[in-house]
Amino acid sequence: MSAALSDRIAQCALKHYHDVLPSNGGKPQSTEWTVYAAIVACRQHPNNNDAQELWVVSCATGSKCTSIRPVVSSLPTHTAQKQGRKRPHPDLNNEDDDRKICSFYNGMVLKDSHAETLARRGLVAVLWDEVVENLLQNKPIPRPLLEAIQSSESRQNFQLRKDTSLHMYISDNPCGDSSIYRIKKPTSNKSTDQPETVINFTGAKIILSDGKGEGGAAKLDESISSTLTCTNAADANHTSSQIVTVGREDVQQLGALRIKSSRSNIPSHMRSISMSCSDKLVRWGVLGLGGALLSMYIPNPIVLSSICVSKDPRAVDDRADLGQLNALRRAITDRIGKALMVMTETEKGWNVKPPKVAVVSDVFERSKSSSEFRHDHRMNVIADNDPNNNKRVKKESVCGMSINWHLSVQQAAKAEVTIGATGLKRGKKPKSPTDVVNNSSRLSRYQFALRCKKCNSLSSEAGGHYSDAASYREYKQATANHLLTKVATLTSGEGPLAGWVRSGSQDNFTLPHE
Repeated sequence: MSAALSDRIAQCALKHYHDVLPSNGGKPQSTEWTVYAAIVACRQHPNNNDAQELWVVSCATGSKCTSIRPVVSSLPTHTAQKQGRKRPHPDLNNEDDDRKICSFYNGMVLKDSHAETLARRGLVAVLWDEVVENLLQNKPIPRPLLEAIQSSESRQNFQLRKDTSLHMYISDNPCGDSSIYRIKKPTSNKSTDQPETVINFTGAKIILSDGKGEGGAAKLDESISSTLTCTNAADANHTSSQIVTVGREDVQQLGALRIKSSRSNIPSHMRSISMSCSDKLVRWGVLGLGGALLSMYIPNPIVLSSICVSKDPRAVDDRADLGQLNALRRAITDRIGKALMVMTETEKGWNVKPPKVAVVSDVFERSKSSSEFRHDHRMNVIADNDPNNNKRVKKESVCGMSINWHLSVQQAAKAEVTIGATGLKRGKKPKSPTDVVNNSSRLSRYQFALRCKKCNSLSSEAGGHYSDAASYREYKQATANHLLTKVATLTSGEGPLAGWVRSGSQDNFTLPHE
């Protein structure tokens, strides 16, 4: 990827944040930081190969994740009699009662509110909207991402337009393996020409054992933060349960799978089980960004052509073995390349290339790395002015809210604000099950499942073939078993992502009848 294009992608994403996202809530305050990510489309001019049109398809902020179980257990299970029953959500039939709505809860909570994950889910929402509009044969879609392709299936299939590529901008290196690189150690010694360096600490918990003695990283020390129970993704039925051991590292391994950061003293039943963004980017780079349900209509994986990240002001020269750019190559490009070698051995015609990566000079001022740099600078100023002053400078706190935005076919695009700790939209505390439905994010698995069911009912197969599936898990297995098989290839045995973990029953929920 040329430096000029990566710079333009970053500038397009940052301009969108400042000019389009609302400033009346959701954005970090002056004492807060967050991560910002955007998926930018690039379309070649039909008559000029050197001309490209760029626009933001989806974007999001956020650096929080949550565990579904404690959130769901805190939600209302019935409507108080004194309130009366409110009008049901339009996606639900009038006969749906509180008990049925409660069975949807697991699918309504956003487990992972990291910016990269929400930006990807925003893209998925855009793709679902385009599939629906094409099946309805409505008015032409402005700036469409998809084009129809011939298929042996009776349903209509689509692919990413040949003149269009997708790119991701991220304000910081993704959590997990990508964030392990060398940075300047805070120091107040002005005369030091070569400042001392340290390895940036990812904070993500390394997977030491997957419960079978397979796929886990070799243990480097005896410090293990906690144990948690989850279901390995290689289990097609998601029924078996293994104890997965994760740990906080003293010496960080390179290339290891990790789950997202959380406090080490959190009980296992309350811990979030979300793979790190570095690991997720590897999976998306092999299997595609669309997910299992969308693969019914978009069989060829849609992947990122490039990923560009703002330069960490603390990072050392990128030519170093553990420089910021090399960390991106090692953790994302190289790991995707190795995984694709496995896929091409088993899947003929799996024509996917690893994304190019770049570090750009344009900086998101409220990023985590910029916040750390500001803190280090304040500490150095105090030490330089008074070496005996032991005063500590309070660090900026992480913003607890997330903003997501994506293009909309049916109406003007609007931002949505969600709370990372609950995985629900910002607003009043829900007092009834119907309130929870209204508070669920448009990016939730529940909403995507509804879109899929709608598409199946519109397609030439009429959707009745899948109507017997009572749960989200059964629906995925009935509609997208082909992709789930590929997931098993990557995550089982000696696969390149062996040891990948899931949260078991927390992933499943009942589907509403149409």
